[in-house]
Amino acid sequence: MTAEAQGVGRSSEPIDLQAVIETIPALVVCALADGSAEFANRAWQEYTGCSSPELIGFSWHAAIHPDDLPKLIQEWTVPAAGGKPFESEARVRRADGEYHWFAIRKALAVSRDQIGKPSLRALIACEDIQERKQAQDRLQQSEQRWQTAFANSAISIMMRDRTDRIFASNKAFRNMLGYTESELYHLCQIDITYEEDRELNLELIGELWEGKRQHFQIEKRYRRKDGTLVWVRNNVALVPGTGGVTPFLFTIVEDITQRKQEESERRYTEEKHRVIVEAASDAVICVDECSVILLANPATARIFGYEPAELIGKPLTVLMPEFLRKLHEHGFRRYLATGQRHINWQGTELTGLRKNGDEFPVEVSFGEVTAEGHRLFTGFIRDISERKQAEELRASLHATQAELARVSRLTTMGELAASIAHEVNQPLTAVTNNANACLRLLANRNLEPEVLRRALEEIVADGTRASAVIARIRAFIKKTPSEKIELDMNEVIQEVLALTGREIHENRVLLECQLTKALPSVWADRVQLQQVLLNLIINGIEAMTTVTSRPRSLLVRSKLDGSGEVLVAVHDSGTGLGLERDRVFAPFFTTKANGMGMGLPISRSLVEGHGGRLWATPNSPHGAVFSFALPVAARGPS
Repeated sequence: MTAEAQGVGRSSEPIDLQAVIETIPALVVCALADGSAEFANRAWQEYTGCSSPELIGFSWHAAIHPDDLPKLIQEWTVPAAGGKPFESEARVRRADGEYHWFAIRKALAVSRDQIGKPSLRALIACEDIQERKQAQDRLQQSEQRWQTAFANSAISIMMRDRTDRIFASNKAFRNMLGYTESELYHLCQIDITYEEDRELNLELIGELWEGKRQHFQIEKRYRRKDGTLVWVRNNVALVPGTGGVTPFLFTIVEDITQRKQEESERRYTEEKHRVIVEAASDAVICVDECSVILLANPATARIFGYEPAELIGKPLTVLMPEFLRKLHEHGFRRYLATGQRHINWQGTELTGLRKNGDEFPVEVSFGEVTAEGHRLFTGFIRDISERKQAEELRASLHATQAELARVSRLTTMGELAASIAHEVNQPLTAVTNNANACLRLLANRNLEPEVLRRALEEIVADGTRASAVIARIRAFIKKTPSEKIELDMNEVIQEVLALTGREIHENRVLLECQLTKALPSVWADRVQLQQVLLNLIINGIEAMTTVTSRPRSLLVRSKLDGSGEVLVAVHDSGTGLGLERDRVFAPFFTTKANGMGMGLPISRSLVEGHGGRLWATPNSPHGAVFSFALPVAARGPS
């Protein structure tokens, strides 16, 4: 068989078409105009594993993938009808059954038989493009993955061209700003940038296009569609143009609004703390793990005499006297190693050392914080020199007050000397009389056991009564520290009335007691309450010494008042308070010829020392009422 191929110059010798096809390394099938195969070259037969007779006619279609065959036939038919060559792609089955992609091209050739009659043939050449197709698939998959990642990324992404127009953006970017995709396409990036941030942004973009940099990072603000601002951090890179694609700017946008708010709040807090530290009246000192001073506030200069800058870098021990330094160094090392503190870190009183060498008392509180793996210690140091002096003064005043109270008690007991003598003399006289009676009975040898027993019992009872009177007087004037216990107020009243009984009798005073039973206890010092009551009762008796036209009556009452406190009131019918009502509690004010003017001030001080109050009011129709109220002892001492 000879042939003349299209596009090849004619030769005087006929061409053997089959011989030519065999020399082609590609897979080639020679087909008639209707697409039926006439023969196939060896490359086709080896690849498909089919012999030439097996491919005759339309059997060669079996090597084409079923999914690709209809398309191939359709594309074959149309060009074939117009007599035009065509190119297509289809999968061809290999001898082992695996399909590979091939580029299929068809060319027309004229074949002549032995007598020289021309006949049209189609040459179907197949080029293996498996690797190219795989590369295309990988590229397509990569593009698909990129498109999916771009569209669904939680990170905002946008791209813009050289005119700054946004030509692509993902959903996260659009949601962040509140714009639709079409709305963004009509905007430039600078349009959504906050006015104050535009200048720097444009400058950096200009450097990108000029080739001065390949990328940059900037923190700036975008204005959302609703007008609100959002802080972002943009990572911008210049993507060079390739394959007909012009260069563009690729931007990854991170919303940092929350971080900016937190930074602003942190700066505010730090500034607030800085102001507090600088304005603090106490010295504030920060040290590291080596006990080296890192910070000192202005108050340090006033308290220690060092300017803050002088202390930076010095050990904390520079502010301590020598005897405390070793103790601090050892205790601080032990705390760092074990966490055990050798002193309380809150409100501990220590001794400080000023720059001039003076030692002074301080109150120290320390706190610890760990920052970036380092431990920092902040101390608040207060100069308590004035407080210590005040405490010493208060202690001195308290001692003086206690001594004045004791003097007042002694004075009061001096005023009651006659009454006390009577109280002691009565039982002693009875003891003497009973003892003499016993002696007479013995002398008369009248040793009746019952008579002697009664006399001896009376002696014991009267001796005990005299001893009790003396014990009460000793306790009243004894110099002992204050001791608060639970007391029955009515019992204290009865004890004082027993001491003043003779004074009441000799001054012809009518005594009336209205004491509420089952009165709650008070938490108080017995002797001090006795002193207060004794002072009020004696004052009441003395206020009635000049009264002759009406009865001299003294009423002592106890009850629970409306506020839940125990109230004691002493009513007299004397001359009353008069114009001096507001001065009766003033120190050294007295209406008595021989008075010191300290009884009522001391009494008020003693009552207030128990958390109570003492006051005076007019009595109706005559005299005065002195009252005091004390809190009940529901929960013991405070």
